[in-house]
Amino acid sequence: MFDKLISADNHIDLTYCPPDLWSDAAPQAWKGKVPRTEERDDGLHWIVDGQDKGMWNGVGPGFLKYQPGSFTHVDEMKAVGFEWDHRRGAKPRPTTPEHRIADMDKEGVAAEIVYGCIMINEMVGDTAIRDWADTVYNDWVADFARRADPNRVFPLAIVPNSDPKAAAAEVRRCAKMGLRGGDLAFKGMGIPLWHHGWDALWEAAAECRFPISFHSTGFKAARAPDTPEMEKEYFLQYRLVRSALFQTDTMEVLVSLLASGACDRYPDLRFVLGESGVTWLPYVFDRLDTEYHDRARGLGFKMKPSDYFRRQGYVTYQQDQFLEPIVPLVGEDNIMWGSDYPHPDCLWPDSPRILAENLAALKPSVQRKIVRETAAGLYGIRV
Repeated sequence: MFDKLISADNHIDLTYCPPDLWSDAAPQAWKGKVPRTEERDDGLHWIVDGQDKGMWNGVGPGFLKYQPGSFTHVDEMKAVGFEWDHRRGAKPRPTTPEHRIADMDKEGVAAEIVYGCIMINEMVGDTAIRDWADTVYNDWVADFARRADPNRVFPLAIVPNSDPKAAAAEVRRCAKMGLRGGDLAFKGMGIPLWHHGWDALWEAAAECRFPISFHSTGFKAARAPDTPEMEKEYFLQYRLVRSALFQTDTMEVLVSLLASGACDRYPDLRFVLGESGVTWLPYVFDRLDTEYHDRARGLGFKMKPSDYFRRQGYVTYQQDQFLEPIVPLVGEDNIMWGSDYPHPDCLWPDSPRILAENLAALKPSVQRKIVRETAAGLYGIRV
């Protein structure tokens, strides 16, 4: 039933990138400022903006060492062959072409959309270095896709998030390289997402048929522990709060982008809320449409805000047992499934079973849209 899956949300995190990707290419004056690795007693560590972020080839975007019992699914991944080796010369599975393709085959994924390490746009303070680092990654990942399988691996570019004109230029450059879309880090943007200053980017994205994605990076308003001692004592409680609310940060993205009027001015623009989940959307649609009618009709939109989403927006999700009654409210053509490989909460390699459970109540035609056809159409993929 789920042959030729397309995962619309897989990853290459900074932790898995080549250890010298930026340091070898950096101008001499930037050598100590760009993302780089340093050898420590326990292996290579990533150093970004002078801060030790954790392990090279670590577990997920958190640069963590593998610790049995810390993540149930990570233990399951290890049991079927996933390894994390922090020594120089090791071959991370997500960035070793033959290993990545083998992992796709293990769960029946015919093609994947690969989100990149947008965290560098939150970690690197110097905007010139940040924009440069984005271009270095984009060049590397385009080459990685060619070496892996250009008909199966479709990486997203990292879109610079400090200067809209730089973002637009990088979109046009990456489109010419053959990349099919880009990921824009909405935390730490140079100007707010609802500002018309971003029109240069929306124009370029619409012109190049280059969907712009906004991937969840965590609920920024979660109250953090006050002291290291409190963090140690309440680590599990705090982690549960952050992880349970992780996807809700894209609520702000959705409302900000629609409030900006970008979809009204650029009807060919397409956008994606990555790893956002689905079932919260009808509530936000109702709130947004209600508030627009009550206090923002001066914006002069031709349609209700929610209708712009249904015309131009998409979401990705991993699993959702309440999906079936929500699909008609969101739109069966606007939802894409993603495995989230290789993150700690990914479905790999058990996606077919979970999809069968979650989508059982939907018509086969809708199932096909969610697991393959919508992503294929959006990104121009043939499987």
